[in-house]
Amino acid sequence: MNQSLRASVVIPVRNRPDLLARTLETLTEQTISPAEFEILVCDDGSTDDVAALVERFIVGPVMVRLERQAPSGPAAARNLGTRAALAPVVIFVDSDVIADGALIRALVEALDTHPEWQGAEAALFPAGEDTGILWDAPASTAGGHYHTAAIAYRRAVLKIVGGFDEEFKLPACEDVELAVRVLTHGPIGFVSGAKVWHPRRKVTALTHWRWRRHWRYETILAVRYGILVFPGRRAGPFPRLRVALGAVVTLPAGRFLSGLKVFFSRPKDGGQAMLYALFDVICGISALPTILFSAVPVRRDYLQSLGCEA
Repeated sequence: MNQSLRASVVIPVRNRPDLLARTLETLTEQTISPAEFEILVCDDGSTDDVAALVERFIVGPVMVRLERQAPSGPAAARNLGTRAALAPVVIFVDSDVIADGALIRALVEALDTHPEWQGAEAALFPAGEDTGILWDAPASTAGGHYHTAAIAYRRAVLKIVGGFDEEFKLPACEDVELAVRVLTHGPIGFVSGAKVWHPRRKVTALTHWRWRRHWRYETILAVRYGILVFPGRRAGPFPRLRVALGAVVTLPAGRFLSGLKVFFSRPKDGGQAMLYALFDVICGISALPTILFSAVPVRRDYLQSLGCEA
């Protein structure tokens, strides 16, 4: 461990060097001293020249390092960064967010102030001029979502729980799965003064078709922990059936009603959203074999078995 470092910032990335550049710019201009944190860019098999971009920041006052792996998913990339981290606090940041200048200081000081906290969650806001029902971005203004867009954990607890579950190959639910296990060791606080902004992206039919793959991960959460997406939302005695109901009925119905509300003021957007909601029924039906019959993998330890020191 480097005793002068207070935080290691881990950024998983695959391609999109233009967005990563903006993220690194905001992270290297923090109010905390550059000597008190490091940045680890964890390249998950990029075909774009991410290394060339990172080289631009290595010469700055903040210690920036590049770790690389074959394409394995963001969960595995975050574990890669955790194993290489030198500080007692690991802050996970997505490669496309804009960080407030006080982000790192606010998270580190919150954990210093609250020794019982095992983690500290930042506030997450959508960014961009394009708004409306056909644009999507994660948000968390009161906590409890545990987005890895910006969240800090004590490195010691990450070792205890074994890191992220690398069976989660997509950026979906892996952050909640980790949080569920961390919460058994202590609370994860919310720090309103730590802020990041995540870009909105246009939602298309292809987006909805890709989202259907997330039902596998929601099934794992429901069967393994008895929750529906987030801690506190119980799946009940028949978790697979609850997930199936959500995929085919509840989620499509909710999105259809949201589109209907918008339809009277913005008919084109509202109508398109309602069509996407009907398409969600098809997506949900296609996911039913996975939801109802897929095996739930045994949780592995991805850090302790590799000799990761807390």
